Amino acid sequence: MIQSVDERKVTIVAIVAGVLVLAAAFGVQWAHAFGRGGHGGHGGGGGRLEMLMQLDLTDAQKARIREMLPAYRAEKEGLRDALHAKRQHMQTLMEADRLDEEALRETFREMAPLMEEMAVLRGRFRHDIKAVLTPEQVAAVQDRRLNREKRRGEHHRMRESMLDTWLQMPAGSASAP
Repeated sequence: MIQSVDERKVTIVAIVAGVLVLAAAFGVQWAHAFGRGGHGGHGGGGGRLEMLMQLDLTDAQKARIREMLPAYRAEKEGLRDALHAKRQHMQTLMEADRLDEEALRETFREMAPLMEEMAVLRGRFRHDIKAVLTPEQVAAVQDRRLNREKRRGEHHRMRESMLDTWLQMPAGSASAP
């Protein structure tokens, strides 16, 4: 199937947008589990704090986690800042009057190793935290994660339905569903 230039542009923008949405979703999950912000707070680690408080950690567990945090935070901050700069550049490219597909592709290729390192860091941190927890606490974290994923899926389906409904409405009948 041969695509026109406009069709290719739309396809590339859709792919890039999808990747960015996935990256944002992983970032939100990180924020809620162990990172900064989330619904529980504005940059203060509300999701992490709430989860850890619900686990009823011992003083020894808190001390071990406290010892781990500085190294993870430093590495996370560096990766987050680098990713943020690349995302801003990609946004600028997407909003330009003329689409530069090669520049978009190059910027995405530059983001991929950063996203990979962030995923590895998240995995390492979660693994290290899990080693501090009791089996019961690990099960509680898994239950909360499954419940959060279920709610996220329900929210996603609701938002898609709202968008579909809005797109079917005649222009000027409503500004939002």
